[in-house]
Amino acid sequence: KSWTALQLTAHPYERVAKEKSPAITFDHHIHQTPPLFTLQPILQFATRGARRRPSRRRSRTRPDGRVQASNMSTYNSISTRDVSPFETGAPEVVVTPTDKPSFVAVGYMVLLGDTVRGIFFPTLWPLVSSFGGTRAAQGVIVAAFSMGRVLVSPSYGRYSTNHGYRRVLVFAHCLIVVGALLYSRVWNLASLFCAQIVLGFGCGTLGVTRAYFAESVPRDLRTVYLGRVTAAQYAGLTMTSFLGSCLSHAGAYLRDETAADPAWAWLRLSPLTFASYAVLLGALVALLLLASPSFHDFVPAEKSAQTAPAALEEGAARAADRRHANLVWTGLVLNVITKGSIGCYETLGVAYAQANLDLPGPTTGYYVAACGAVGVAFLLSFKQLGRLFDDVELILYGIAVMVVSCVFMIRRAIPAAADADLLGIWISAMFAMYGVGYPVGHTAVIGWFSKAMKNRPQGMLMGLFASAGSLARIVFPICTGLVADSFGSDAVFATLATLLGATLCVLVAYRADFREAIA
Repeated sequence: KSWTALQLTAHPYERVAKEKSPAITFDHHIHQTPPLFTLQPILQFATRGARRRPSRRRSRTRPDGRVQASNMSTYNSISTRDVSPFETGAPEVVVTPTDKPSFVAVGYMVLLGDTVRGIFFPTLWPLVSSFGGTRAAQGVIVAAFSMGRVLVSPSYGRYSTNHGYRRVLVFAHCLIVVGALLYSRVWNLASLFCAQIVLGFGCGTLGVTRAYFAESVPRDLRTVYLGRVTAAQYAGLTMTSFLGSCLSHAGAYLRDETAADPAWAWLRLSPLTFASYAVLLGALVALLLLASPSFHDFVPAEKSAQTAPAALEEGAARAADRRHANLVWTGLVLNVITKGSIGCYETLGVAYAQANLDLPGPTTGYYVAACGAVGVAFLLSFKQLGRLFDDVELILYGIAVMVVSCVFMIRRAIPAAADADLLGIWISAMFAMYGVGYPVGHTAVIGWFSKAMKNRPQGMLMGLFASAGSLARIVFPICTGLVADSFGSDAVFATLATLLGATLCVLVAYRADFREAIA
């Protein structure tokens, strides 16, 4: 006889199947099956899979007789062998488990990478000024961190593409440990510059961590997952300034309490450098996560070789290479402009608040952290934003808000404002840049760039992308300090508003081409 749409309804195992996995049914066509047919192997698989995650979709039978199951268990592959009429008729179900990507561990490393920058935000300018530094020196110190990232990001990306992620991440976090120890013992501007360089070397893994996520998810989900990566990065950049302010107070308290005890002298406790010990602890936690056997490592080069497209003709290959190069340069320029804008705010944010509003550094950190929390909320809601707007529209809206923020920071645009009004305008400008404009616009640029690269290996490309952003954080802060010393802060923000406005006009004029690149 012929069995069609075989369901778990005519066997003593029926109750077990319904209780353990009510959502699983098998539409399997079996011809000339002997009476000894049993469902026990299927039920063993069904009940085992139900304890992990019940399926929400039916299995289907392929023409070759193999059972194709969907969503039976995350990242598992399922296969059966054909049923012989001389056997019992029970298909042999083989489940091959595949390790899940270590998204939580890598996300923590993304958070730590920009925590190294954000946690020192409230105390960096007071530390520079305590050594007799000017705003130009502040720009150089801020740029030193990014200089370290620029020098190593492409190399890290290339190495991770060819050899996997674990070893390069272990090496980088060991450098963070060294840099944190150096930062806790700085004594002049030169030593502070060296500590920032070493920390930049250790935090140059942003391209590696982004590539880890991009290689682990389908292409159409890259913007959503990269938005979550950027949420972790942005939380480290902005929200940890609140932690830096708290650690500054804690460092002052511990310094006063242990001043008379020589046993604590080797720690050199200071309210301006105490946050470095939090960075040291965070790097040690990251090394423990990387040493764990549960960390999933893979080699992207081997993965891309298995899915390499067919070779193109010579003329078509040249055209594809030219188009690819143009897309790379476009993404890098957009990254430089958006990253450079936030670098200007890092350089002048605290100094502007102190000069015009008489706000101390820790208080400024609280305001920036609150605005950053709003930005993190936007980044975590990128899945919902993606249903309303495409990547190009998100870039346009984000840059438009950044232009508004720069206009608010120009004092000459609001000459009659009172001190209370200036505080509200400054908070509005910080909110527009840190809470909406930069997180939305820059993250959409990252998603657009990753999608435009199609299925090419992401490690080297994301390394170049991160290096371009770090280069912007070298050039823009240095220029910001020099221009502010010579012409004032209004000239800085007016120039930045003009640059962002010109970028916005170009994007509006060529938005159809930008959409075609990710179609």
